[in-house]
Amino acid sequence: MSLNDQEIKNKIIELYPEIKKFGLEIKAEFSTDKNAWLVTLKKGEKTLYTHIESEDARRCVDGEKCVYFGNQLMGFIDAYCTGSSACSI
Repeated sequence: MSLNDQEIKNKIIELYPEIKKFGLEIKAEFSTDKNAWLVTLKKGEKTLYTHIESEDARRCVDGEKCVYFGNQLMGFIDAYCTGSSACSI
């Protein structure tokens, strides 16, 4: 079964409720060329672009393993939101 962008966004928000807390914009779209999900997080002028391999995304949504989500996305939240005024609520 293939994933859709809403499933990816929902899983990311479930793992990182800070996304809603800090009002980050999130976008997910599938790239057939890369066979990966392209994920964008944005707050003001700060933007993170990353990709998540299709198999890694499937495993995470299925509740098996979400390591890659954590490494990439938490870095953005930490760098731009935690302890700074960039993501003030």
